[in-house]
Amino acid sequence: MDILNCCIMKTTTIKLFLSVGLIMIAPVLKSQGIKSGIVKVQVNTIPEQPEEIIPGIQVLEPRTLKIGETFLTNLQSIPLVIKLTNAAEELKVLVNNVEVKPIANGDIFTHTYNLVEGTNSLYVSLIKDGKELKELAYTVLYTEPVKNLSPFATPDGKYYALIIANNTYNENSGMMSLNRPIADATALKEVLATRYTFDWNNIMTLYDRSKMDVEVSLEELQKRVRLEDNLLIFYAGHGKMDMEADIGYWLLSDATRSRYTWLSNSTITDFIKVCKARHVLLIADACYAGSIYSSRGMMDNASIAIQDLIKSKSRKAITSGGTTEVTDKSKFAEILVEQLNTNTDQFLPSLQLYNLLQKPVLANSMTSPRWGPINNVGDDNGDFVFILKQ
Repeated sequence: MDILNCCIMKTTTIKLFLSVGLIMIAPVLKSQGIKSGIVKVQVNTIPEQPEEIIPGIQVLEPRTLKIGETFLTNLQSIPLVIKLTNAAEELKVLVNNVEVKPIANGDIFTHTYNLVEGTNSLYVSLIKDGKELKELAYTVLYTEPVKNLSPFATPDGKYYALIIANNTYNENSGMMSLNRPIADATALKEVLATRYTFDWNNIMTLYDRSKMDVEVSLEELQKRVRLEDNLLIFYAGHGKMDMEADIGYWLLSDATRSRYTWLSNSTITDFIKVCKARHVLLIADACYAGSIYSSRGMMDNASIAIQDLIKSKSRKAITSGGTTEVTDKSKFAEILVEQLNTNTDQFLPSLQLYNLLQKPVLANSMTSPRWGPINNVGDDNGDFVFILKQ
């Protein structure tokens, strides 16, 4: 047998062997759920790497420090509390390019930030391997504590403000939501803190809050305010009048159609009556706000010396109207802030402020603003005086 035939026979034998082998193992594969045909071979691949978790940084204190907003303070040093998220090794925290060391648990950093008078730039940076991963930028305005330069007012007297504004109302109240109150209230807060002798920390704001929130804040003020202090209360939102009982109400954001959820004028006047502050001024931009006045002496424009105004106890109010409705298009609060912004008199009594308000409000709305003493709360012909910062 030659070599060629020998190779052919060997090849035929191998093919026969493979065919018989496949026939024999086919039932076994079928019983194990393995289909005949092309066998797919799984190739082991390298598993995908999880996404890298990028560390973050946030400033916990002061809580009111926000990017894009100027932080006002009369403290020359403010404590910073900084927290790392997804902390990793070899991370550094810098405040204005000065490294800050962590406290015990490793992801909390504290630093005392010293300010210069005027505008300060605050940068909080997160660094790794010499590269900046993130930076937070803030603007801080420091003004020295204001000294009361009035030769008449008590030197230790402070100025407090409670600013209440409601845009959003419960559908059950029957009142539509408003657009202007919170914006007007925010503008008022800014002008009081920047131009007049109101410490930023002594201005309380309640935006879209409940009746109980207002009552709790009044109770807190009662504990804080002293005999020589001054208190301004501002309200912007819906008002309601019970014509039969001749009682006016403020409607807070949780008000319903039930009068038990309304804040009555008597609640405000009862607080003002027992409030220890020497001067209290109520400014209300709401329907029926004028129902809070006494019936006599409301428009007494007699000229009184600043000295007598400050020495004598006062309980006055300025309202956007009398006992009528005021629309959401009222210009009262906008003109109020405008007059406070443009005023150049160092001492501005509330009566003088009212005189500045009256004509422009009348020219831009259907209601007439009012000024006068609040009924039966101890007014003694003094007045609340706004004092410009020097």
